[in-house]
Amino acid sequence: MTSGRPDRARPLICATFAVALAFAWQALAVRFNYSGNWTGLFCTGVVVPPPPTLAAENIYRFSGTYGYDGQFYHYVAHDPLLQNGMERHMDWPRMRYARILVPGLAALLAAGQSQHVDVAYISVNLLFLFAGIYWLSRFLAIYGFHPVWAVLYLLAPATVVSLDRLTVDLALVSLTIGFALYVTEDRPRKIYLVLALAPLARETGFLFTAAYCLAELREHRLKRAFLFATSAVPAVAWYAFLTARTSGHDIMSWLTSFPLASLTSRMLHPVHYASAPAVALAATLLDELALAGALFSLLLSFWLQRKKWSWPLQFVVLLMALGSLNLGPLFWIEAYAFGRILSPLLVVLALFAVQSRSWVPLLPIIMISPPVIFQMGGQFIKVAHGLFT
Repeated sequence: MTSGRPDRARPLICATFAVALAFAWQALAVRFNYSGNWTGLFCTGVVVPPPPTLAAENIYRFSGTYGYDGQFYHYVAHDPLLQNGMERHMDWPRMRYARILVPGLAALLAAGQSQHVDVAYISVNLLFLFAGIYWLSRFLAIYGFHPVWAVLYLLAPATVVSLDRLTVDLALVSLTIGFALYVTEDRPRKIYLVLALAPLARETGFLFTAAYCLAELREHRLKRAFLFATSAVPAVAWYAFLTARTSGHDIMSWLTSFPLASLTSRMLHPVHYASAPAVALAATLLDELALAGALFSLLLSFWLQRKKWSWPLQFVVLLMALGSLNLGPLFWIEAYAFGRILSPLLVVLALFAVQSRSWVPLLPIIMISPPVIFQMGGQFIKVAHGLFT
């Protein structure tokens, strides 16, 4: 701290270093895992062919798989306003298009030039990584921790998956950290901006608006609650546009009737992996560790309501935990799935650990991150083999 002003230099250095590290890993992964084809990061499967209009991209396709979510956001970035029929090549077009923030910014950065969209998408993803680490560095400094610890954000589940498969989750988690920082600093204009962006990154971003408005209502600030509720207008307008242009999907089929039913069932029925015995055992044990971490994060969220801390963050934790209780089997298949979905909650719990100087709220993210990283083991081996042989 200098002259009563926050130190911005060290957070900028930390964020720049982390982005350079992340980009270096992506470059190595692309070279040794995808033969230098950067579209491999979108994880496009062979089962559903990509749009014919993208044939010139020579998209890298994974054999024997449907691919992963990043392939659909790739298509959105090439057709953000549904003008070229990309939605016909998606599983759930309304949901994919609802998460417009990252692909939409990529389209803007590419300035309508299709050949630049992929580079722009990767750049936007790294930009959100930069923002997340910058905000986290500043948050840590407020509570007396060295900003360099923010580089550990690279190991968060949503960060790992978004760098590996170009999903949109990193954007929301970084905005989560920005929200926590600006609530702590009491910066209402910046809070409003984060609230406007969050639901455009992912629909769960609406929970931030609800949490902040609930906190204002608790303090009997009705006008302020109404004002911040208007931050959701851009997302609501975008959703209305999509409702008129895309087909819906049955969200209720993704949920269960009984809280924690799918999570506990998954824990009681481990997946048996067709790998070498030692690898299969390690994967199964890490699965169970991650599932236990997820369960602990939900239980901890309710227990922490007894503690005294920032009401907007407390309400965010509560709403996220409530929203996760009835997630169906689809969400608990692998740590790559539930780890990134739960990452906003895991990060807020970790931020409470920073504030309270208690290690207990750190446990969920510590338990879930290793299985996510372990899933990239094959890539690490190929990169190491390519570098040292």
